[in-house]
Amino acid sequence: MKKVIAIAIVLTTLAMLVPITSEDSEAISQNDYAIVIAGYYDSDHKQVVKDDLANGQTFEVPLYFYNKCDKDLDIQFSAKSHVDEIRFASIPESTMVNAHGMSRMTFTISVVETCNSIASAKLDMTVIITELPDNITTAEVINFDMRVISEYDSGGAYNKFFGLIENKLPEPFDSSFTPFIVSIVVFTLVAYLVCWLLVPRLANYFNHMTPTDDQKKFELILSSLVTASLTALTINPGLLILGADASLQDIVFRVTMTFFILAISFAVWVLSMYIIENILYEYEKEGNSVLDTSLMPVCNALAKIIIAVLAVGCLMYVYGFDIQGILVSAGLITLGITMGARSILAQFFSGISLLLTKRFHQGDRVTINGDEYFVNKVKLMFTEFTNKEKDQVITIPNDSVESSVIVNFDTTAEL
Repeated sequence: MKKVIAIAIVLTTLAMLVPITSEDSEAISQNDYAIVIAGYYDSDHKQVVKDDLANGQTFEVPLYFYNKCDKDLDIQFSAKSHVDEIRFASIPESTMVNAHGMSRMTFTISVVETCNSIASAKLDMTVIITELPDNITTAEVINFDMRVISEYDSGGAYNKFFGLIENKLPEPFDSSFTPFIVSIVVFTLVAYLVCWLLVPRLANYFNHMTPTDDQKKFELILSSLVTASLTALTINPGLLILGADASLQDIVFRVTMTFFILAISFAVWVLSMYIIENILYEYEKEGNSVLDTSLMPVCNALAKIIIAVLAVGCLMYVYGFDIQGILVSAGLITLGITMGARSILAQFFSGISLLLTKRFHQGDRVTINGDEYFVNKVKLMFTEFTNKEKDQVITIPNDSVESSVIVNFDTTAEL
């Protein structure tokens, strides 16, 4: 019996000594590796990673892992966010770091686009380190404490008249609805005064630049533009005054900006057409100028291309598309409008070619594809001829003229 007890004591003692020996000789220690996030974290000091982010922002963080021991280390990652608005968008895949080697990995933290400010957002990333081939494992936890500074934060404007003057009225007027209604009413009055005082004067100014009386049309366009502008400038600050949720602010902002961009684009297009038409009309009255109102289709096409590209680019920016997508869309829009107006543009460029090459001048006697004419006027979009009896005026598009066989008897040269 005494021998049995003695053997049991010896075995128990050995069992207790084995883990101690194993831990001292085989367990991974912090002397075997180092984890560094440059400027933020070092495994020797264990500081918390802190940074400020904006809503919708993505934060890429490089992580360096140094293997200081004589064995290879297998590295794996897991991540956890304590808030829904900020999360790990990506974490490194499992990687192998050779003995005395180094590996650089990148992980990404992102903030949702529609969130309010957050003073402290906690995240944890666990780095699981396994020594090979013994499969001895340890873990390192990197703590994050991120602050979100949101553009939708209405704290500075909440319950303030026009977002500036604090509401100190007694009940029941102390709620945020009072400054919201007052601000809307004041902005509406401003819009009315602008439409009443300034719009007629601006419309009259533009009307003098056109050959016809378009006063009412200009007033309608400018009034719509003022209304769209003040609506966009009023609704979004109003939501800040109410302290509306970030997601609602984001939706309303996109809708109002869409309406605003479309209204501005339409107004600019119409006004530019009126102005260009007046300029061409003034040239046309001179009689000998190559510029006249026949250029309006070209100007219309070019204005559509420029304004459509700018408007779509602005809309895509508002809806969060990257610049590459904006450029591709702009190219497609330009191509589509150009293809639709290719006959007009062909006339325009053919007119430029005829004017530069000077194949004929006013008064020259020419034959075009065997028919005899006298040159009356050379314009950018067309050329006017009279027949040899000079009792008919024939207008031929310049793309047709430029592609024809022309014999000019005044220069006796076939071009």
